[in-house]
Amino acid sequence: MGSHVVAALLKRGYEVHACVTDRTHPDKRKHLDALNADHRSGSITFFEANLLDPKSYDEPFENCAAVLHTATAMAYGGANDSRQIYDGAVEGTRNVLDSVKAAGTVSRFVYTSSFAAIRHPAEPGYVFSEKDWASDHREGDEDWNLDRIDEIGENAYAMAKVEAEQLAYRTAENDGRFDAISVCPAIVLGPLLSRSHELVFSWQWFVGRMLRGKPCKRMWQSLWNIVDVRDVGEAHALVLSNSACQNGSRYQLTAHDPSGLIDIVQLQAHLQRIFPRFDVGGAPPEMLAYLQKHGQVFDGPRGYCDKAREELGLEPHSLEDTLRDTGKTLIELQLVEPALKA
Repeated sequence: MGSHVVAALLKRGYEVHACVTDRTHPDKRKHLDALNADHRSGSITFFEANLLDPKSYDEPFENCAAVLHTATAMAYGGANDSRQIYDGAVEGTRNVLDSVKAAGTVSRFVYTSSFAAIRHPAEPGYVFSEKDWASDHREGDEDWNLDRIDEIGENAYAMAKVEAEQLAYRTAENDGRFDAISVCPAIVLGPLLSRSHELVFSWQWFVGRMLRGKPCKRMWQSLWNIVDVRDVGEAHALVLSNSACQNGSRYQLTAHDPSGLIDIVQLQAHLQRIFPRFDVGGAPPEMLAYLQKHGQVFDGPRGYCDKAREELGLEPHSLEDTLRDTGKTLIELQLVEPALKA
């Protein structure tokens, strides 16, 4: 997402200070250098910074008019445990905000939150909006408890995104010199720009498994609510100059209509139609027993990016374009050797 945010900014002629943990690592910047060459109306300067290193963002934020905070600790491939995920989001955001205040020139802070900060326990068919918080309807929920942060797995990420969003709004209101706006993407797919963008257990990693003819073992019990990564990048850039945004504004980046809400069988059918020569994998074997018990997959999470379209003018990609470009770039980057039909 961060790389596509940079692409959207360069297209508009912005001077971008891109923060990476290691400027010498080719996977961290080779694709960004290519963007720098292709989008000549804007430019990138690289800085090294780390979320958990206070003041490391002071230098890159000097004289900046806006800050887009896309980074967070993730669990892909077991890279971080629940505590590291929570601290990376909350304490990392606190450190970034401290540098925003120190700069004194920032008027808009854009936080990459997540649909995980919106989705809460709800009945099948419920339609989520920006008014929802993941902390809603959690009375007595032992899996929504900071005292158990080391045990609760994926909920640690949702709890962290809720807290980091609200921290940003409070900080901006108390400071008075900038406002904070959040974008909340759901299942992000679309073109990869680097081999480093296929992290184990990410959504694109599971699409890659399906193209290799293997079953998808993530979120097969419910719907995939898909947004294109290019739309995520565009939304960030649109927020920067939109007068409708104010402190506390949130933008849910989800499907633009019901066609973007699909179950794993439909996802397999879409991929098979787009890539007819491949033997595309589908639902795992255990889905049969699930359907015999429940009759169908869970009807959710539903939610649409109406607010982003109406207020920001976002024009979303079609689901077919998103899936096609996901698969195409996975293959072009030699991350996937697809299973060919006999």
